[in-house]
Amino acid sequence: MAGVHEDVNLRPLNGFKLDFSANPGFKKVFFSASCECGTAALLSLEVSEEKTDIDIKAALPSLIERIEMQEKSFRRMDCSMHSMMRTGFTPDNGN
Repeated sequence: MAGVHEDVNLRPLNGFKLDFSANPGFKKVFFSASCECGTAALLSLEVSEEKTDIDIKAALPSLIERIEMQEKSFRRMDCSMHSMMRTGFTPDNGN
């Protein structure tokens, strides 16, 4: 992906059409990041439908920074946290 740091490992998910946006009039662009443990994260950016190509191009450095921060946050989690994300298991805190 152009403009993304080389240590970032994201895959764009073309054709992925979930409409979970809380903001009507925004389009989501989805990416996948995966870990060696088999967990994959669904990352996304929202872009207003009212933005022109010129607006989006001007905002691209900020958009890239935002998706890189999401990916790095996912990678900073250890695999036990990833496992909990996959299974929905939450520790019982000793109860």
